[in-house]
Amino acid sequence: MLNSLDYSPMAPQRGHNKSKFLVMMLAIFFLGLAHGYRIPKSIDHDEIYYMNGNVRCLRCPPGYYVRSHCTSEDTLGTCAPCHPGYTYSEHLTGLTECLHCAVCRADQIEESPCTITKNTVCQCKEGTYCPPDDSCEICLKCTTSCPPNEVKQAPCNSTTDTQCAPPEAGINLVAALLLPVLGIIFLLLAAVCVWFFCFRKSSDRSKWIPKILTVSLKCDEASSEDTETPFLSKRPTLHLKENITPNEKNEAINGAFNMFVDLVPAKKFERFVRELGLSDNDIENSKADNTGVENQRYTMLSQLHQNKNFDVNIWLSKLDSMKLGKVAQDITAKLIENGWLKRST
Repeated sequence: MLNSLDYSPMAPQRGHNKSKFLVMMLAIFFLGLAHGYRIPKSIDHDEIYYMNGNVRCLRCPPGYYVRSHCTSEDTLGTCAPCHPGYTYSEHLTGLTECLHCAVCRADQIEESPCTITKNTVCQCKEGTYCPPDDSCEICLKCTTSCPPNEVKQAPCNSTTDTQCAPPEAGINLVAALLLPVLGIIFLLLAAVCVWFFCFRKSSDRSKWIPKILTVSLKCDEASSEDTETPFLSKRPTLHLKENITPNEKNEAINGAFNMFVDLVPAKKFERFVRELGLSDNDIENSKADNTGVENQRYTMLSQLHQNKNFDVNIWLSKLDSMKLGKVAQDITAKLIENGWLKRST
């Protein structure tokens, strides 16, 4: 018979091995069911029995320990329950005492308390973590900020640190879905613009599509011709004003440098100075010796001046050949407006 403290089923008579085994399994099943334990479908005899010398005994169910061993083959000895909150046994056991419950460390909190069939479950406190495959002797502090050029993908939890990744990683799917739609919209807008600027005066509405395509090609050809036309061939060259003092000359040169630094696009600046004759070594030295992008670019222009490669008209012409004619026009206008340079007559 079973009770709350221990149980010791009566030994069955010989010649009834099958009935004896069935009775023992039912006893273990109902005790295990009471404590939330399920016996596996495929049973290993080594998991059910243990050896007491030369006698094979049935193991006690989870939540119990062996108080006294069996004396008859394949029977159950006396099983006693573990002490709630202090000891436990999680599986079928042949041990003569229960296992001691774990006590959470100071850097942990108790997720679930110890029961007679389950050990204490501890986890790291908020703001700390411990990887599940780690021995977790101490909880590690969560990363509070991501490295440069990365964004937070997932917050820190008790088992995983903060997850960071480049921002592009999070928008690849959205971009893949939006790009085709944006492409179609762009083509429609381009067609409308071509019609509005190059074709709106035409009265033959029945041939819009072929005419739009034809006019579009013509417009592209005209645009190409305009960007390839040298800037200085259309406009007079620039020169310093007469009777200029050395200080005024230096001020004019420094002012010109600043105009080029401010207005030449960042992505094309190194190509600009390289095509004017500045070596790659000079470019790298300018970067290494100066902090701040503007100081680096100013040093590159100063190096061209020292190498006797400074001529504002050549520099403006170079911008025009790089299809930066609008930038050349803006620089010219500002240089003349500031009174540093004059147009040739």
